Amino acid sequence: MTTKQRFARYSTILRLLMMVMVIPVFASADCYKDRYGEVYCGAGRCMADRSGVVWCSRYYDGDAECTSDGHVLCGKGHCMKRSDGRVFCSTEVGGAVVLDSSGSVRCYGQCEPASVEMCENTLAGSSNN
Repeated sequence: MTTKQRFARYSTILRLLMMVMVIPVFASADCYKDRYGEVYCGAGRCMADRSGVVWCSRYYDGDAECTSDGHVLCGKGHCMKRSDGRVFCSTEVGGAVVLDSSGSVRCYGQCEPASVEMCENTLAGSSNN
C-alpha cells in the first residue's frame, strides 16, 4: 500500500469517527405524533410517510429515512439517501454515515440497504389508566 493510499484510508476512517462524535445529538429513542394526534414511539428515529403513517426504527439509535416516493425505510445505524435516491444505513447500531463527494454513502462498519422490515409502528402507551 502506498503512502497516498494509506493517507486516503486513514482520512476516511477519521471522517467517519468525527461523524460518530457529532451524530449522537440526533440519536436515541423517538416518538412522533401522526395527523390524528396518535403518538407512536420506537427504539430509534421516527417519521411519517407520505400518507401520514408513522414508522420508527426498531433499533436503539437506528434511523428512519423517507424515500423519493414518500415511503419510510429504516436501519440499524444512521441512514442516508444516495444521489440516485436509494437509502443505505450503517450495519452497526447507531453507526455513522456520510455522503462522499462522488454521491456514495460511506458507513461505519458496512453499508446495507434500508428496509421496511427494520421499521416498527407501535402506538405509545398512556399514563391515563
